[in-house]
Parts: sequence; C-alpha cells; structure tokens
Amino acid sequence: MARPPHLVADGDEPYLDAAVDGTRRELALSDRAEALLVNDLDYGNADLVPFVVMKALVLGGGATLPEGNDPREAAWGLSGADGGRDPTAEDCYRTAEYLRSAEVEANAVETLREHVADTGLSRYLTADEISSTADRVSSLSDIARDL
Repeated sequence: MARPPHLVADGDEPYLDAAVDGTRRELALSDRAEALLVNDLDYGNADLVPFVVMKALVLGGGATLPEGNDPREAAWGLSGADGGRDPTAEDCYRTAEYLRSAEVEANAVETLREHVADTGLSRYLTADEISSTADRVSSLSDIARDL
C-alpha cells in the first residue's frame, strides 16, 4: 500500500509529498492551493491530505511536479487512494470553491470533471462549472468582440 499524501512544511514553502508513478515526489503548490490547504483547511506539517483533494489540485494546476508536468498524466500516476484520510464535507466544499475559479489546462478538464462526478466534490460542484483556460479566453474574446 502506498503511503498517503501529506503536507510538508519546508521553511516558508509547503508542498505535497505524494506517490507519483511509484516514487515519492514533492509537488509544488501554487499560492492559491497553499492558501486552500493551509489557511482554509488548516492543514499543517505532516497532516494527511485526502486523495480526493490532492488529485483535484493536481488536475486543477495547483500542485505540480518541480520539473513541470501534464496535469492529466501526473494525476493518472498518483497512488495512495486506498489509505489516508477521508475528505470531510469542509474539504470537499472548499476544494469545490477552489476549482470553480481554477485555471485548468484544456487537456485536463474532462479528467477533472470525471473526478468531481465520482467523488464527494459533486455535492458542491457540477461538471459544467469547471472550465478550461481556453474556454475562459474564448468567452473573454466573445465579450470583447461584442463591445
């Protein structure tokens, strides 16, 4: 069984320690993902992070490998869902709020929608509320064209 994902505080920069493709990796957190985990959900050093939350952060672009990664491929390589901590209603609600305004890469949108639909995140977020960066740019272009 893979060791569950957990938050690690390394000085001022927390990161997620998780199993990716069978090895332990340190996933860098965006400022928004850090705020979600540390400020909104009160996670601290060595706290287990529910797999549902971690996978949503990876697919939503908030947790990345240091060398960069394709969010969908990184999410497919994650392991540790069979152990660790179950997400609370607060975990799911706050993560859903985070995802509503996340900059999701186009190739990860469908995988993230499936993840949301298959988990407790679906109580707080519908698949239609998740959009890609390309969708947002297209919407802004339409608004600008209408002006």
